[in-house]
Amino acid sequence: MQVLLVDDHLDALDALAGFVEQLGHQVRRAGDGRRALDAVRSQRPHLVLSDLRMPVLDGLGLLAALEEFDDPPPFALMTAFSDAQTAVDAMRLGAIDYLRKPVDVRELHRLLDRVELASGPPPAPDPIKDLTPGVDGLVVAGPATAGVVALADRLHQASQLSCLIEAETGCGKELIAKRIHHGGREGNHSPFIAVNCAAIPAGLFEAELFGYVPGAFTGAATGGSTGRLAQAGDGTVFLDEIGELPLDQQAKLLRVLEDRSWYPVGGSKLMQLRARIVCASNRSLFQAAREGRFREDLLYRLKVGFIRIPPLRERREEIAPLARSILTSIRATQVAGFRDLADGCAAILRQASWPGNIRQLRHVLERLSVMSGDGGLLTATLLTQAMSEEEGSGQRPAVGHRLTLGCTPPVELRLPAESFDLEAWNRALIAAALRLCDGSPVRTAQYLGISRKVLYTLRKHYGLMQAADE
Repeated sequence: MQVLLVDDHLDALDALAGFVEQLGHQVRRAGDGRRALDAVRSQRPHLVLSDLRMPVLDGLGLLAALEEFDDPPPFALMTAFSDAQTAVDAMRLGAIDYLRKPVDVRELHRLLDRVELASGPPPAPDPIKDLTPGVDGLVVAGPATAGVVALADRLHQASQLSCLIEAETGCGKELIAKRIHHGGREGNHSPFIAVNCAAIPAGLFEAELFGYVPGAFTGAATGGSTGRLAQAGDGTVFLDEIGELPLDQQAKLLRVLEDRSWYPVGGSKLMQLRARIVCASNRSLFQAAREGRFREDLLYRLKVGFIRIPPLRERREEIAPLARSILTSIRATQVAGFRDLADGCAAILRQASWPGNIRQLRHVLERLSVMSGDGGLLTATLLTQAMSEEEGSGQRPAVGHRLTLGCTPPVELRLPAESFDLEAWNRALIAAALRLCDGSPVRTAQYLGISRKVLYTLRKHYGLMQAADE
C-alpha cells in the first residue's frame, strides 16, 4: 500500500516514514499541502496522512482540495493541538480518522490496517445456492443482503475497529453485529455481550458498562462489578439503540474508544479495552447530531466501520425467498405450518410496505401457520386476509404514493400526464441532498447511496460544483 505523509517538520516526517516502511508499505513525503496535491495528481496513494498546521496549505485546506478530485484517496489528520472541534470539522469534510501528536504507533498501525483492508476489492458474494440460515441465523436471500454480509465479514477481520449499524426496527441489526463478531464461522467462543442502551437508566449506564468497585455508590453490590467491557474480554460489546445514550455518557464512551482504556466507577486501576465495540441505531445519527442530541465526534469515530441495512421495501426481490425460508424454519419448530407459497402469494408479499421489516414478515407467517397451517401451501386467499388485518392496524402497502423529496421511493410512481423534465428533477434532487448534508460531498454520496465519483460526475453535469457554498 502506498502512503503519502505530509508534514513540514522533516525530522518527524522521517521518523513516521521509517515506521510505516517497517510495516511493509511504500511511503511518499511532502512538506506542505501544495506539494501533497502534486503528489496525489501524479500517483494516487492509498492513504494521505497529513499534519494540521503547515505553511502554504494546511491540513484542512488539503482535505478540502482533495474533495475536488474525481476519486479522492482516504485522508487522515494529525494534530498536536487538543482541539476536538478541529477533528470534528475534518471528519465532517471527509477525513476517515485523526491521530493526536505525538502519534501513537499502535493507533497508526490500526489505521493502516483498516485502510489496507478497505482498499482491496470487496469479496464477491457467493451465488445463493440455498436459504439455510448460517451459524448466526442470517438468511442471504438476495444481492442486497449478500452485500451487507460481505461487508460484515470484512469488518470481522479488523478486530480493533469500532462499528455502527444503522437500520430500521426489525431489519436484524443484532444478527449483523454477531456476523461481525464471528465472521460466519463456528468455533469463535469469545463473548458477545448485548446491551440495550434504551433499557438502562441514565444514572446506571456507566456502572453497567465500566463496572464499579465495592462502595462506589449507594446501593452498589458489596463485591463490586466487573462491567460489560471487562466481561467481553477479547469478544464484542454490542450497544443497541446507541442514540438513546445521554450526552454525558457519550463523552465517556468516546474517551474509551480513543484511549482503549477506562477506570471502573470509584476505582483507580486502569483497565485496558480488548473488546470490539459495535453500536446500532434505528434512526439517523447524523440527524440527531444536527439537532444536538448526539455528539458529532463520537458519531464520526463510530462510523469508521459503517453498515446500513436496507429496509425490506428496498429489497423486494428478497421478500418471497425470505418468506419461504421462514416457513421452513416454522415447520421445523412446530407441528403446524405450510410447505410453501401458492401462486399469487409472492406478488402480495412484494406489494406490502412492511414497516416492521423482517420481524413483521415473520410474525405474519407465524400467526398464519398457527391458525391455519395444515402442511400444504399457503394460499393467496389466506395471505390476503392476513394482510388486510395488517392494513387495518395502519400498516398499509406503499403502493401508488407520490414520490416527494425526503420520502423513500415507493413501489409504483404516479407521473403527470404531460411531459416530465427528468433533468430538472435530478438537478433539484441532488441540490436538495447537498443542502440537507450541509454541502458535504461525502455525506451526500452516502445519503444518496452512490459513490463520491458518481456524485462528482453528477454535480459537474448539473453545474452544482459550488453547491456546498450556497
